[in-house]
Amino acid sequence: MTTQVQPQSKTVTANGHTLHYLDWGAVGQPPLLLVHGLRGHAHSWDDVAAALCEDYHVLALDQRGRGDSDWAKDGDYTTGAYVADLAGFCAALNLEKFTLMGHSMGGRNAMAFGGKYPEMLEKLVIVDVGPTLDSRGSQRIADEIKSVPEEFDSFEAAFAYMNQQNRFSSESVMRRRVQYSTRELPNGKVGWKYDLLIREQRRNGTVPPSDDLWPALPNITGPSLIVRGVETDILSAEVAQQMLTTLPNVAMVEIPQAGHMVFEDNPADFIAAVKGFLG
Repeated sequence: MTTQVQPQSKTVTANGHTLHYLDWGAVGQPPLLLVHGLRGHAHSWDDVAAALCEDYHVLALDQRGRGDSDWAKDGDYTTGAYVADLAGFCAALNLEKFTLMGHSMGGRNAMAFGGKYPEMLEKLVIVDVGPTLDSRGSQRIADEIKSVPEEFDSFEAAFAYMNQQNRFSSESVMRRRVQYSTRELPNGKVGWKYDLLIREQRRNGTVPPSDDLWPALPNITGPSLIVRGVETDILSAEVAQQMLTTLPNVAMVEIPQAGHMVFEDNPADFIAAVKGFLG
């Protein structure tokens, strides 16, 4: 039975920003770096980290603009900026070779990082995302971000609103998701913790164009695993198959009872699949 440990909350200066991360201990074990998605945070990975932290030194990062990390000083939320943050984070912690796991936006950042620094990756886990996004899911997420209320009267109201969009995750997972995505506002209400510029870019059509990540994939020669939710609307079966023919050393697993939020929707099967790949 996995020992329930609590991570240490730490910060580091990287690429000109203060980045917050959760350090799950196990110093001396192989490092495993986890990067969340567009609306996620370091605590998104708590179940996964707790299950892996006996065998790996797990580090879960709040990417710029989320959680307790700095917002982008220049409003730069491009893939290149996130990759530069990851490189700075690794340099600050002396991570020379490690396993990288990324979900959604974090998975895209992980692919871009791996394409630029393949020698640093022991293994790569890409969670429910590809170089090309299914328009159904990307439009759904954009619509959700644009339409969400600015503030709520209480945490319970925020939770109730977000839980309406939930298909598979447990109540405890959804409460954790909302807990670390929100903060108390000066007026006593509850609002969002992430940089609201991320939302406004979607409202006013100023989201930076996406990088073409297909050229990065052939550079990633270490073992890679694609994890796809069977009910996803982000990673189409066609794109997943194209990734299988483009990445040099890759396998794929599909997780049932899971949409795009694979590791929150079905943590048990996700963790079992990842453990099988990591060995």
